[in-house]
Amino acid sequence: MSICNIKSELNRYILLTLIFFSVSITYAQPGTGTPSRNDHIFPAAAVAKPYINYDARGFLINGKRAFIASAGMEYARVPRGLWKDRLTRLKRAGFNTVEMYTFWNFHEEKEGQFNFTGDHDLNAYLQLVKSMGMYAIVRVGPYYCGEWSMGGYPIWLKFKPGMKVREDNPQFKVAVGKFFDRLMPIVAKNQVHRGGSVIMVQLENEHRASWGTIVPNDYFKFLISKTTALGLQVPYFFSGLHPGNDPASEYDNLDDPDRPNPWFSTEYWGVWITNYGPQPDDSTLYDRRTWKILAHGGNGYNVYMAHGGSNFEFFNDREMAASYDYGAAVGQAGDLRPLYYSFKRANWFAHSFREILANSQNTIDTRVYASDTAIKVNSRKSNHYGSVVFFDNQDSVPHQFTIRTHEDGDLNAVTQAELAPGQIMPCINNYPLTPNIRLTWSPAYVYGMLSHTDRSKTLVIQGKAGNDVELYLRPRTGLQYSVGAGFSKIHNDYVKFKATVSATQPSNYIFNVGEERVRIIVVSNELADRTWFVENGSGTDVVIGPDYAGRATIKNNITSLQTERPWKSATYYPTFIYQPKGEPEVMVDKSHKLKRDSLITLTNWRQKDASQPSQPNFDDSKWKQVKAPLQMGADGDITSNAWYRTKLKANEPGKYLLKFSWIIRRMDTLQHGAIYLDGKRIDTSELFKPTIELDLKANTEHSLAVFMSHIGRNKLIFKVGRIDTLDIKGIVGPVTLQKTDGTGKPKEVVNWRMKGGQGEAYSTDGWKPLSANNANKPTFYRATLNLPAVKGSLTIWRVNTTSLSNGSVWLNGHNIGRYPEKIRIWGHYLPENWLKPGKNEIVIYEENGAQPTKVAVQAETEASRETGMLQYKTKVLQ
Repeated sequence: MSICNIKSELNRYILLTLIFFSVSITYAQPGTGTPSRNDHIFPAAAVAKPYINYDARGFLINGKRAFIASAGMEYARVPRGLWKDRLTRLKRAGFNTVEMYTFWNFHEEKEGQFNFTGDHDLNAYLQLVKSMGMYAIVRVGPYYCGEWSMGGYPIWLKFKPGMKVREDNPQFKVAVGKFFDRLMPIVAKNQVHRGGSVIMVQLENEHRASWGTIVPNDYFKFLISKTTALGLQVPYFFSGLHPGNDPASEYDNLDDPDRPNPWFSTEYWGVWITNYGPQPDDSTLYDRRTWKILAHGGNGYNVYMAHGGSNFEFFNDREMAASYDYGAAVGQAGDLRPLYYSFKRANWFAHSFREILANSQNTIDTRVYASDTAIKVNSRKSNHYGSVVFFDNQDSVPHQFTIRTHEDGDLNAVTQAELAPGQIMPCINNYPLTPNIRLTWSPAYVYGMLSHTDRSKTLVIQGKAGNDVELYLRPRTGLQYSVGAGFSKIHNDYVKFKATVSATQPSNYIFNVGEERVRIIVVSNELADRTWFVENGSGTDVVIGPDYAGRATIKNNITSLQTERPWKSATYYPTFIYQPKGEPEVMVDKSHKLKRDSLITLTNWRQKDASQPSQPNFDDSKWKQVKAPLQMGADGDITSNAWYRTKLKANEPGKYLLKFSWIIRRMDTLQHGAIYLDGKRIDTSELFKPTIELDLKANTEHSLAVFMSHIGRNKLIFKVGRIDTLDIKGIVGPVTLQKTDGTGKPKEVVNWRMKGGQGEAYSTDGWKPLSANNANKPTFYRATLNLPAVKGSLTIWRVNTTSLSNGSVWLNGHNIGRYPEKIRIWGHYLPENWLKPGKNEIVIYEENGAQPTKVAVQAETEASRETGMLQYKTKVLQ
C-alpha cells in the first residue's frame, strides 16, 4: 500500500472511530438508569404481523423467512427519470430492499408549501419499488444527517421564536406534526400489509438520547403517538442497529438470546463520503465484511450508500458539493464498480438460502472439517432446511486444503479446496431442493439458486477456471432416476456431480428424478460476475455473458433485454440464455465500433451581470427591511447567496473601519463575499473578512452593498436544542463604523435591506456577448451544448468547472448543484434523462466572474457504456 493510501485509510479509520465513539456513548434516563441505546425494533401492529414480522432468528415477510439485503438510495439524489434504471441495477445485484431518507427540507422548503410531486413524489417512488418486487425501509426523520443541508431541517426552523429541535418543545412538535400530517399518510398507505412495499420505518436518526427502542422522554413518545395515529403499523425503530463499515466486527456469533429481534445493520457503511469511483481493495475488503455477517448469524443489512447520487440545487452540506458518489457500488452516473459484484455474490447467496440464514443458530458441525488449521470452520444450522458450513481463511496468504465430510456414516466425501486471503466460502449441507431431491453436500460455491416451481430448481455453481467443482445429491430412496454427463452413482443412493470449470463459457447439466428437475449451471468466477437473474413474466431466466443485463420487457412472448458494456471492458462473451423450460440459447454479442466523442466545446457564450444589487441606484424597496443584518434565510430564501444593502453617512471625511461583529466571533463559518462602496468592489479576497477600511466623504450618503456566499450548511449531527445560532450564514449585526485612528465612538450601521438568491438566470433580458469586464463580480454565463446522437452508446457527460471559482450549474433548467466539488471528480454529472440530442443549454452562476472560456463538456470514459438490446422468445413455464 502506498503512503497516500496508508494516510487515506488512517484518516478514514480515525474519522469512523470518532463517529462511532460519539454515537456509542451511553446516556441514562434520569432517575431510571435505563441505557439510551439498544439494537431492538418495535414490533408490528397485529394487523401487519402476517405480512411483516420477526423473531430472534430472523425476519418473516408474507409469512416466509426472508434475508433483508437493503440498498441505500435517496430518491432526492436521483432524477425521477432515472429511478427505475438505478433500482434495476440494485435489484440485479440481489438487493431486495431499498432504504431512503424523506428529507424534510426537500418536501417543505418554505413553511407550509409542501411538494410531493415530480422528483419529490415519494408515493410514486414507493409504488415503483413495489412494482419491481422490492421492499422499502423509510427513514422519516424529522432529522436525517446524510451529508444534507442542515441534516434535512428546513431553513425556516431557525427563525421560529423559542424553537428547540429534537426535544419536547411545543414549536418543534407543531412543525414536525404538520410535516408528518403530509408525509406519514403516504408512507402508511404503502405499507406491505396494505399492498405496498414498506416493511420498516425509522423514526429520528442518530439522537444521543435514544437508539433502538429506548423511549427516554416525551419527545420520543410524541414521535410514536403521532406516527402510529397516522397509520404506522409496520415495525419501527429509533436509528442505531449495528452501524459501521464492518458491522459484524470480529464477533464469532451474532446470536443474542436477550435480543427480541433479528440482527440487522441499518447502516453498513459501503465505503465513505469522501470517495469517488472504485477504491483500491474495497471489493475484497467488503466482500469479507459482508460474508462475515452471513457466516456469523446476521439476518440482514442496509448498505449506506449502495448508490450515492447527486446533491442538486442547494441541498449539499458543507462537506459535499454536487457529487455524492460515495465510492459506492453503483456510481453517481450508474456505472458498476468492483464493489457491486462483491455485494452481488453475497446478496444472491443470502436470498437463495434465506430459509437457513433467517432461521438458524450457530453450531459446530462435527461431520465437516478442514485439513488446514488456519481455516476456521463454523456452521449455521436450521431446523428443516439443513445448514451452511462456512470455511474462513483469516490469513493474509492463500491456503489450499482438504475438506472432509460424512453424512450419517453413509457419505464420505473428500474435496480439495483453495481460499484466497480473507475469503469465506459457504458450503450447503442437507438442503431440500425438491420434495424428492436433497443437496446433501456442496463443497462448491453456489452462486445462486432459482426456484421455478416446487419441483424445478436451477443451481448456478462458480469456481476457478480449470478446476473441478463437485456436489452430492440424494434422491428419495426407491425412486427411479438416470444419470447423464457430469453425474455418477455412488454408494447408498448418493449421486455425485463433478465438472471442470470452463474459462470461456458456462456448462449445463440436468438431473431428473421422475417429474422433478434440477439444472446445474457451472460458471467461472469471472462469468459469475456476468450472471444475471432476469424475470420473464412467468419465471426467471439465467442470463450469462453481458457486462450488465438491465431492464427486461416482454411483448408477444418476446423478451427484450437491455444490455451494457463499459467502454473500458476488454472482453466480449457470447450470451447464454437459460430458461426454466427447454435448452439454453446462445446469442453472439457483436462488437460495436462506436464513434466516441470525448470533448465538446460549448458555443454561443453569453453573459449577464448578476451584481446589479451593488449599484447605488438599485431598487431594493421590496426587499426585507431590518435594523441590523439577519442571517441568510431570514427572508425565506434557500439558496447559498444573499445581498445586503444600506446607506452610510460620515460627519467628517477620512478613513473608517467597518466591522462585522458576527464574523469576528465566528471565523469558522467559512464564507465567500464581496463589499461594494458606491458600486465599486473594495475588498480583495474571496473569503469574507470581518473588517475593512473605507474612505468616506463628509456629509455624503454612500451606498454600501455586501454580497455573501456559503459552501453549504452544516448537517447538525447530534444537535439538540436551539439551532438559531448554529452555523450562521451571511452577516449578522450589529455592524459598526469607527474612524481608523480610533477617535470617536463606534456607530452602529442600521436600516439594512436584505434578499437571498442569485437573480434571474432564465430571464431573457440583460444577456450580452462574452467579455472580460465582469471580473470579481457575480455573473451568469450561458452557452449551447450541441450533443451528438450516437446509437448504441450511453456517454456519461460532465461539465468541467475546474477553471472557475464558486457557483452553481444548470442544465436545461435543472440546477445540478454547487461547485467546486469537494471530492476527486473534475466536473458536474449531466443526468442523461435531462440531456437531449442536439441543442442543450448550460447556465453557470459564477460568484467571482471567472471567465468560462476553459469550461467544456467532457466524456467520463470510466463511467460511459455501450448499450444494446437482446431479444429472445419467452418459453412460458407450465
